[in-house]
Amino acid sequence: MDRMTIVLGWDALDYELVETFGLTEAFGPHYSQLETFNNSHLGKPHTYEVWPSIITGTTPDEHGIHVESRNGVDWKNPVVAGISRVAQGIVPRHIRTTFGRTLQNQGVKLDFKSADYYTERGISTIFDGRTARPIAIPNYRVPADDELGIVFDRGAQLKRFLTVKNTGNGESQSVPTASLSRLEERLVAEASGKLGVVRSAIQREYDLVFVWLGFLDTIGHVAPVAAETEPGWQERAYRMAAKWTAQLKNVMQEEDRLLCISDHGLQNGDHTHAAFIGATERQYLEGADSVCDVRSVIEHITPTNRTVAEPALRDGYQGNMRAQARTAEEVREQLDSLGYL
Repeated sequence: MDRMTIVLGWDALDYELVETFGLTEAFGPHYSQLETFNNSHLGKPHTYEVWPSIITGTTPDEHGIHVESRNGVDWKNPVVAGISRVAQGIVPRHIRTTFGRTLQNQGVKLDFKSADYYTERGISTIFDGRTARPIAIPNYRVPADDELGIVFDRGAQLKRFLTVKNTGNGESQSVPTASLSRLEERLVAEASGKLGVVRSAIQREYDLVFVWLGFLDTIGHVAPVAAETEPGWQERAYRMAAKWTAQLKNVMQEEDRLLCISDHGLQNGDHTHAAFIGATERQYLEGADSVCDVRSVIEHITPTNRTVAEPALRDGYQGNMRAQARTAEEVREQLDSLGYL
């Protein structure tokens, strides 16, 4: 089996802040800034457009996923979706945006694309032709995301902890509706759960394990408000993410490859163009100029293999002792006697 490529998609990992906080070793040590692109409606990079571009190596015009477009992110409720489509071109954008924030604050969910979206339209992705484990990637939902409870509609998921308010001139700000400690617990639990899936997956014969982590993005949006009571909140979150990344390096096999990438940066509560790519080897960064180059970078270092539904355990993670073989009925009877069934 060839070596594995592990990609940590740290949403909003800011190139400038990584340097400022002195964390290049954890997320690199070899790293560079990636060019990213603006959403045409918002005038800044948008998560739900950029990640599909990263996994396909194409722009929204090619993969067809646009924020505030009838071809892209839409409301899951068909009535709300219909109103949204009719309102486009009639109701001013800032009014539609405000209405949309209100709905998300109330828990109304967006309709995100599944992996089937790409297959049905003949759009190739980095996962094609590989035994791959995509985890919670925006607009690339797979059944395992739902089975594990890994979701990424933060407007609905975090409605008990955050609300989005207008700050004027079409801008918005995430404001905690619960204590910062409770919000942080929620965010850390979500990130830890996804990283736990990664730690499990790297024990098996996958070619590619690719996880999306929204931890730093949510932290960054809340940071301007949090700084009023807890200065350095964003830096502390970066150090937590760096520690988790370093811990993951320690459980990888020596020959495995690790990339840390982002879709944009985030400072002062707003998205920036300082997207990031870091790698354990300098040559992995060759040709990485923009977010649309990430796919080719991954493909260059990740060979294709026969796709396997249930990857075998890798040699380096197999135990030396074998448990006594038992039938399913014997296991069931033991669990029943212990009160677990």
